[in-house]
Amino acid sequence: MRYAVRPGPALPLLRSALGALAELALPRACGGCARPGAAWCATCAAEVAGAVHPAGAGAWVPTPCPPGMPPAWAAAPYDGALRAALVAWKDADRRDLGQVLVPVLAGAVARAVVADPVTRAVLAAGNGPVLAVPVPSSAASVRRRGDAPLQQLVRRACAGLDPTGEALLPAPALALRRRVADQAGLGHRARAANLEHAMTVRGRWRPVVAGATCLVLDDVLTTGATLLEAARALRAGGAAHVAVVTVAATRRHGIPGRA
Repeated sequence: MRYAVRPGPALPLLRSALGALAELALPRACGGCARPGAAWCATCAAEVAGAVHPAGAGAWVPTPCPPGMPPAWAAAPYDGALRAALVAWKDADRRDLGQVLVPVLAGAVARAVVADPVTRAVLAAGNGPVLAVPVPSSAASVRRRGDAPLQQLVRRACAGLDPTGEALLPAPALALRRRVADQAGLGHRARAANLEHAMTVRGRWRPVVAGATCLVLDDVLTTGATLLEAARALRAGGAAHVAVVTVAATRRHGIPGRA
């Protein structure tokens, strides 16, 4: 069963139009290094391409690893041009940088599908689709930004890998059921306490999640608290298996840099 994402209110459309006008009126700068000119320069493109883990790599374990943490894959370390692009994309209205981030996330999803034995077996047996579940945004965040950028990124990455949705289905199945504090600046214990039992499966998605294999998708893995709570909520909703995929992961929590 497939569910279409309902279009949002007029605000995201107005925001997009104003952004397009600003692009015409203002000089562009690279989303990675801020040099004037191209929206994404050749130097930053080469840096990100060199940082992305090769096929089969990118498995990530946070340190310390919280109990129940699902298997996780990240495309690259959260560093340099990729870090700058993620921050600009999410918090500085640079939605144009989705064209940079979509293939990075899609590559990480493709690697996870192959490397995670349960997900691989489900798809090989034709028992999909695997649900690609974005971490939910808070209502305050959606109001502030005017949209849900991660949900858009997940939808575009999945469309590039499987346009039919038969093997990989974008599934905005999670919601926050209470107010949570901004995770920035919190340590791993504070993050875990902040998010404890904060997520739930949306009512209309419960029949789809029950018995399903799910990939939780996010932009960055840090302590693992957000992804752990998302996995807990999906398991509580009856998911048979959960793994995690992100664009990037912080070096200080265990993801290796490339030599």
